[in-house]
Parts: sequence; C-alpha cells; structure tokens
Amino acid sequence: MTGSAAGPRVAVVVLNWDGLGLTRACVQSLLAQSHANLEIHVVDNGSQNAEAAALQAEFGERIRLHALPVNTGFTGGCNHAMAIVLAEARCEFLALLNNDAEADPRWVEEMVAAAAEPRIGAVASRMRLFDSPELLDGAGVWLLSNGDSAPRGRLQPATAWNDPDDVLGACGGAVLLRASMLRTIGTFRADFFANFEDVDLMLRAHMAGWRIRYSPRAEVRHHLNATIRRVRDLAFNVRSVRNATWAFAVNLPLPVLLLNLPGFLASNLAILVLMPLVGRGAVAVAFWRGRWQALRELPAILAERRRLRPLRQASWWRVWWGQRCFLVEYLRLLLLRLKRHRIGLMDGRRDRAR
Repeated sequence: MTGSAAGPRVAVVVLNWDGLGLTRACVQSLLAQSHANLEIHVVDNGSQNAEAAALQAEFGERIRLHALPVNTGFTGGCNHAMAIVLAEARCEFLALLNNDAEADPRWVEEMVAAAAEPRIGAVASRMRLFDSPELLDGAGVWLLSNGDSAPRGRLQPATAWNDPDDVLGACGGAVLLRASMLRTIGTFRADFFANFEDVDLMLRAHMAGWRIRYSPRAEVRHHLNATIRRVRDLAFNVRSVRNATWAFAVNLPLPVLLLNLPGFLASNLAILVLMPLVGRGAVAVAFWRGRWQALRELPAILAERRRLRPLRQASWWRVWWGQRCFLVEYLRLLLLRLKRHRIGLMDGRRDRAR
C-alpha cells in the first residue's frame, strides 16, 4: 500500500558523514513536516565518533538508521536506502535532502502536490541560501550548451523564481523522485561517488519521457557546500569532470552532442589555456585528467548509450532548446562575482575608516 488518507507515502533519505550537528537540524525539520505519511531514512556513511549511535539514541524509532561501515559517497549512501525503499514497495515517492539543508514544514506536501500528474517523475525545490535566504541557491538545474551544468538562478533574488515550470534538471540535494520512475530507469551510478549524479539521473529520466517539475512552494534552506568542501581536492575535481562527461555523453541525443561540440571544445580549450595564466593551474589539470579518464572509458560509455536506447522517448530538439547558452551563464556568474568582490572591497574600506 503506497498511500492513505494522509496522502501518498514518502520516504525521505538523508546522508550523514561526520556532520552530526547539521544532520540533527535536518532531521528535526523533517519531523516537523505537514505531510504525515512519511518515513525518514538516515544513512550514516562511515562516520567517526559513534555518530550513528548518537543519531539512533536521539531520534529512536522516529527514523530508520542505516549504518554503513565506510563512506560510499552520495551515490552509494542514497542507493543503499533507495534500494531498500523500492524493494519494500510501500512508498510512492522518495525524497532526497542534503544533511546541510533544512526543509520548510510544507516541503514534502508541496512536492507531492506538484507531482500530481503521473508523468512527473521528479520535483525540484526552491533552495535558498541558509544565511541569506533572500538569495537563491538554486531553482532546478540549467543544462549548458557546452556539456556543463549550473544551478538555475544561483545568487539571484529568490522571489524572482516564483513560477512553477518544467526543467531539464533538479538538484539531488532537495528533490522528490517517483518510485515507479526509478524502477524503470534505475538510481544513481554508484561509480560517480559524488557530483553530477543528479544531472545524469535527471537526463536519463527526461530522455525516458518523464517530466521534471520545479515547485517554488517546496522550499529548503541550504548551507552551501558545508559538507562537500571537506572533500573538494584535485581527485574530487577530476572525478567531477569525468562524471559530467559521462552524464552528457551517455544521455544526450547525438544531434545535441554534435551541436554542442563547438562550445564544448572552445570552453575546454579556454580552461586549459587561461586557468594557468591566472594562477589556477589545478583547474586545468583537473579538466585534462577528467576528460582523459572519460575518453579511456569510451567503450563503456557507448555500451551504456546502447543499453538505454530502448527507454528513449524525448525528442532531441526539446533537449537542445531547453539548454542555456554557456556564454550567457558564465558571463552572468562572472559579473556577479565581480560585483560581490567590489562590495567586499567597499565594506573593507569602510571598516578601515572607522
């Protein structure tokens, strides 16, 4: 049974990895949800200092705790809980929430309402910055026309994104997923570990004919990068570039790949040439190694494209049209960074003048 008078049953999955304080606040926000037909799964990803035991002691039977012996990454931890939920077949939906986010009390209720149409396979949330909630962390995900992605509307006023619409991507940090969709297309690729796994899953869903809906009424506040900054090193960045290459090479229709190829080549060449000139040679190294690793895995990428071909229903031109020009997005982010830098300098001068 997947529903009741309290609405469809939803399983929410939260990962903890040495982030006990953040995870406590996240779980507390889930316990305050207006949607009553809810089960909360907390996956402890090999944390130190007996954090799994601390979570169990604090929340008891209000959560289902899954203690893993080692850190299996975002993909491994989520897949572990999602496999259990899908096997039990009690839930119509699964939701993922980063442990460094806190959900509005109506978050689950609003996502379920947004997924009323049966072909909506995923719902993206309005994610606000925790310390500056008037600013947006993201309203879904842009797919860029050079094989990259970006959070829609990041650092723009959150109120500028009040209209629900269909998108090509949703951030895995605050998303609702239909269980029947996951049974059809699968869950995260375990070898991604972390980063771009949500882009890959959403592209797979879209190409299989599922809709992805953005709901501005489903809100969370997010401590941006509070967890991921602890593992962001060269190896992480190399894997991120490799994962992005896989996500687009496996899922995008061939006409879109060909139309995006000039932008892909131009932007990668610019990174390899310009980053060392501005003292960020590590970025160029990460891009080179990540692309090279994906190239060596080309036979596996082609085999995966063949495997997914029977699922594909979406037309290529809809994907191409739904992308955002990478030059427009990069320019917006550059101007925004320069503006914030200028404001920081002005604030510094005021402080020195006092």
